[in-house]
Amino acid sequence: MRKFDRWLLAGALLLASIVAPAARAATDPVAVVAAVKGRVEISTGHSRAAVRAVFGRALERGDKVTVGTGGSATLFFNDGNVIELSERSALTIGGRVVAGAHSAALPGDVFAQVSRFVTAGSRQTGLVAMADMRSDADASLPLLLAPRRSAVLDDAPTLRWRTVIGAKGYRVRVTTASGAEVWTREVAATDGAEQALAYPGDAPRLVAATEHGWEVEAFDAKGTLRRESTTLRVLGSEARGSVRTNLARITESAGGERSPAARFLAGSYLSGLGLYEEATLQFRALAALDPASPAPHEALGNLYLSVGLTDRAAAEFQHALALQRDAR
Repeated sequence: MRKFDRWLLAGALLLASIVAPAARAATDPVAVVAAVKGRVEISTGHSRAAVRAVFGRALERGDKVTVGTGGSATLFFNDGNVIELSERSALTIGGRVVAGAHSAALPGDVFAQVSRFVTAGSRQTGLVAMADMRSDADASLPLLLAPRRSAVLDDAPTLRWRTVIGAKGYRVRVTTASGAEVWTREVAATDGAEQALAYPGDAPRLVAATEHGWEVEAFDAKGTLRRESTTLRVLGSEARGSVRTNLARITESAGGERSPAARFLAGSYLSGLGLYEEATLQFRALAALDPASPAPHEALGNLYLSVGLTDRAAAEFQHALALQRDAR
């Protein structure tokens, strides 16, 4: 085994230990830790030893959350309640708040999607850290970046892909689920690791609540260099309205756009719905708000895993591992 591979394997095992507590309650969590600041610990009925609370930790009935001096924690419950615990307070899940807290409410279906993402991620995070980190120019990497095997809110989404060495241009084709062409465009190759095409203003909009395909063919003067296709699905108008309403409620209930809890809940909610590109923006914003936390990078790793971008997943998980080591 190469030295690099051994390092990745060690990283996978370490990361699995980070997310293992969340996996314990993955079957039917009562609440989820939505944000943590300072010293926050969780003790369970299964173990007397308290552990540090982290974003996305799933909580069972009987778990006790204790906030130290100068700390705070935000918990999201399966009945839609969002509770913020202030310093020197504690809460037993299914019990009573020992000291000060304040709460707000969200629709119950939001918790279902948040829980779906959090518990799924806790089962698969550690494995992807073993994937090789490679350059974006590696021809074995997926070509298409976004939207990729995901749902979208916009019926005219921007399409993004990796550039191909030697390509003179790209042929972009959008189709119906049956393969019928919706539109095709050719664009010249540009410098950089990625290229994007804004949805053409004169092209037919994508049909809501319907799956579509899109394909990029990279070519040079001699012919095709690479070709790859993927799928996307535009949510129906009613579903899109519901998502936007719930996002506004999350922002209001969890402390506003500058709140780590709001960003974490919004990203997890969108991820549970398969809106991976929109979720990525939320977790990127969370990383900017809390740059020392490994949580947004673990979440981004799970997003990339969901759409098959394992190289980017590995990079995010390794970033999370580095932050975890720094915090010790």
